Amino acid sequence: MEEDSWGIALAAFHTRLSGIYEPSRFPGHPVQELIYSALWGCGPVIYNGLCTFFSGVAAVFFALILQHLRFRHFFLAGLAFAFVPVVYISSTYTIDFMWSEAFVLMSLYFVLREKYYLAGIILGLAVGCRITCGVMLLPYALILWKQEAWKENAWRICKIAIPMGLVAVLAFLPVILQFGTSFFMYYDQFPYPPITKVLYKMTLGVFGFVGMAALCFFTIAAIRNRGRKTESLFKARPDKKILWACCMIIVLYIISYFRLPQKSGYMIPVIPFVILLFAYYLNSVQFRLLCYALVLSSFVCSINLTDKLRGAEHSGAAVTFSVSGQEIFFDPFSGPVVSDYSKRKQKMDYTHEVIMKALQTDKKTVVIAGWWYNEIMVTGIGIPPNPGVVFEPYIPEDKMKEYAAQGYSITYLPEQNMYNDLMYKMKYTDANAVPF
Repeated sequence: MEEDSWGIALAAFHTRLSGIYEPSRFPGHPVQELIYSALWGCGPVIYNGLCTFFSGVAAVFFALILQHLRFRHFFLAGLAFAFVPVVYISSTYTIDFMWSEAFVLMSLYFVLREKYYLAGIILGLAVGCRITCGVMLLPYALILWKQEAWKENAWRICKIAIPMGLVAVLAFLPVILQFGTSFFMYYDQFPYPPITKVLYKMTLGVFGFVGMAALCFFTIAAIRNRGRKTESLFKARPDKKILWACCMIIVLYIISYFRLPQKSGYMIPVIPFVILLFAYYLNSVQFRLLCYALVLSSFVCSINLTDKLRGAEHSGAAVTFSVSGQEIFFDPFSGPVVSDYSKRKQKMDYTHEVIMKALQTDKKTVVIAGWWYNEIMVTGIGIPPNPGVVFEPYIPEDKMKEYAAQGYSITYLPEQNMYNDLMYKMKYTDANAVPF
C-alpha cells in the first residue's frame, strides 16, 4: 500500500536497466536497494518475501536477546513483537523497516555476547539499510561502559564503531560517488501533519487498538508493581544499564519520529525495547496477557480511512467519524492486517483503471499522479505505453506552461491538485489543470 514500497521496486528496475545506482529516496538505502536491483524480475513474492524473512530474523534475535538475559518468556515476547500490527504489516512489503531492524537486533545480540567486531559489521549493514540505525552506537556505548580506565571503554566502543563505519561507507559508496555529500538529507515535501495524525501514527498506528489499550493498562500495573515485591521474570536481574539503554533508544527514536512523523513504521525500532521494559516490571500473568493482546491486535478492532480509492473495507458493524477532515471507521470485526490487505487491493484496482484509461486516451495528456506515480510506473512495466500520455509525480508552474505550449492537456488524479500546490508552496494547479 505504501508509495515508498513501490518506489523501491521502481528504483531497482531503473538501476538494473541502466547499471547506475538510483536511490528510491534520499539519503538512500543502498544495501536493500542494490540487492533488489540484482533480483529484478523475481516478482513480488521474492521482493515482499525477503522482508518477511528479515522480520522473522528480527523476531528470533529479539527472543535470543531475552534468552541471553535469562528471561523466562523469551519465546512469547518474540512472538508478540512479530505480531505487533506495524511489524506484521511491514513484513509484507518492500520498505526497509524490517531489514534494518533485523540487523540492529542481530548486532545487539552480539554486543551482549561480547563479539564486538561482528556486532559492528552487522550494525554497518543496518546503517546501509537505514542511516538512522547509526544512533544505536550511543546505547551500545552505555551498555559497554564499565568501572575501569576510559581507554579500555573507548577501545570496546571502537571495536564496534570502526567496522560499522567501514561497512556503512562501503554501502553508501555508490551514493557518495554519484551525489557527493548532498545525499545526506531527508525529503519532506509536505507540511507537518496535524497533531492528531502524528499521535495516531505513533500509537494506534503502531500497536493497534487492542495493543494500545493493553499498553496503557499494563503501564499502570507496572507503576503499581514498583512499590511491591513481585517475582522477577528474569532468572538473574539484568544490569540496570540495559534498562537505561532501552529508555535511551525509545527517546532517540521518538525524537527522530517527531522530526518527520509521516509513517508508523518509523516507530518500529522502539517496539522491542518497550516490550523489554514491560518484561522487567510486570509479573508473569501480566506479561503473558500483554503479549496475547499484542498478537490479537493485528486481527481485531481496525481504525482506518473509509476513502473509496485508498481506504479500507469494513463490516456493517463499523462506526464512522471524522478526524482532521478525514472520515475514519472503527470496526471491531476486522483488524489492521485485514484493512491493509483491502487497501492494497483497492489501490491496485484503481491503478489499473488509470493505466487502462491512459491507454485509451487519444489526445496529448499530462497526468499529475502524486503518490500514485510509483505504483503506476511499476504496474505499467511491460505494458506498451500510450506515447501521448505522460505521468509526472508533481509539476512546477513553469513546466506546466511548457507542456501547455506543446499542446498537452494538464490533468491530475484525486487530491493531487492540492498536494501539487503544497509541494511547491504555491496555488496554481487548479488554474492550469483539470481532473483526469
